[in-house]
Amino acid sequence: MRDRGWSASVELPFDARSVGASREVLRGLLLAWGHEHQIDDAAVVVSELVTNAVQHAGEQGQLRLELRVTGEVLRLELADGSSVRPMAREIVDSDERGRGMHIVDVLTARWGVETHGDGKRVWVELD
Repeated sequence: MRDRGWSASVELPFDARSVGASREVLRGLLLAWGHEHQIDDAAVVVSELVTNAVQHAGEQGQLRLELRVTGEVLRLELADGSSVRPMAREIVDSDERGRGMHIVDVLTARWGVETHGDGKRVWVELD
């Protein structure tokens, strides 16, 4: 049977509680869509993306999380109202923070950032 694809979106406030809320939304949707095999990596990735937005983007509007499954590819998109772009920076062993985008890079097939309105959209794809 051919997978016809699935998609959903949710708006989240700029708040640390949105990290856990985004994981719960993702987990519920992937279970409902029969893609439970992607939950663990996707939960880590969405946590990193939402954490980055809450910490670095400032409170500029809502966060908008979009999830789309086509075949076996899961695409996550997180839009916010900030033009500050995430990047994988050089890490020193003594750094306690700053590893988020390195984790995203390892767990995803590809990722990028696009201009979106007055802000940006960070997207990732997991195979």
